[in-house]
Amino acid sequence: MRDMMFFDANCQVGLPMNGGAATATIPALLAEMDRNGVDRALVRHINIDPDGAVVTNEELAVMLANEDPAARLCGVWCILPEQCHELPPPDEFFAAMKRQRIGALTLSPGAHRWVPSRLCIGKLMDAAAERRVPVILPNYSSRWSDLYQFMADFPRNTCILANTGRWGADRAIRPLLEHYEHFHVELSTYWVPEGIKDLAELYGPERLLYGSGFPELNHGSTMLSIRHANIADAWSRLIAGGNLARLLEGAQLS
Repeated sequence: MRDMMFFDANCQVGLPMNGGAATATIPALLAEMDRNGVDRALVRHINIDPDGAVVTNEELAVMLANEDPAARLCGVWCILPEQCHELPPPDEFFAAMKRQRIGALTLSPGAHRWVPSRLCIGKLMDAAAERRVPVILPNYSSRWSDLYQFMADFPRNTCILANTGRWGADRAIRPLLEHYEHFHVELSTYWVPEGIKDLAELYGPERLLYGSGFPELNHGSTMLSIRHANIADAWSRLIAGGNLARLLEGAQLS
C-alpha cells in the first residue's frame, strides 16, 4: 500500500559498541525501509549510552553525509549539561545541526551520569523550545516519575516519548497527553487493542507518531497497527508520517 507516507520516528544506526545481535548500518536501514515501504526516518546513534554524546554526535553526522545520498534520513543529536562545556553554546549548536542534517535532540542522563533538570539544561532546552526543535525521550518507560518531573520543568518543549513499554502504558502516558500540549507518543511498543483509535479520539491524531524501534524491532509491525486502527484515512496519514514531517519542518535551526 503506497497511499501513505511513512516517516519513522524511532530508528538507531551503528555497530553496537558492547556487542549484541542488533547491528544497523545505514545501507541496511535503507534497504529495510525500502522492503517495507517506509519513506523517511529519524535516526539516533546506537552507541549514545556507552560511547557518549560528543563522539556519537560526530559519528552520526559523518554517517549521514557519506551513506545517505538521497537524504531520506534525519539525525538526532544527544545533549549534555551546559556546565561542563562539552557542547558549544546553543546558537552554535543549532547552526551545526542545520549544517549536518540533524533535526532533533535526545538525552541519556542515566548513562551519562547527570540529572535532567532545569538546573542542568535550562538554557539549551529554552533555546530548543523557542526554535521548536523536537526532543526524543527514549528511556523513560520504567521511570515515569522522572518523566513527569521533566515535563513539568520543560512544558514548552516539543517532546516525543519513544518506547512506551510493551505491557500497557496508558495510565502513565494519558495524563501527560492531557496536560502537556507539546507532548507526543511514538507507537513502536504501544501494543494496546483499539489503543491508537482511543488516543487519537481523546487527544487528537496529531499527538501520535509512527515508529519502528529498528533494529530491535521491525518496520512492519507498527505500520500494520496504524493501517488497521479503525480511524479516518486522514488521521492515519498524519500518524504515519505527516505529524513528524510537520514537527521537523517547523523547527527553526538558524
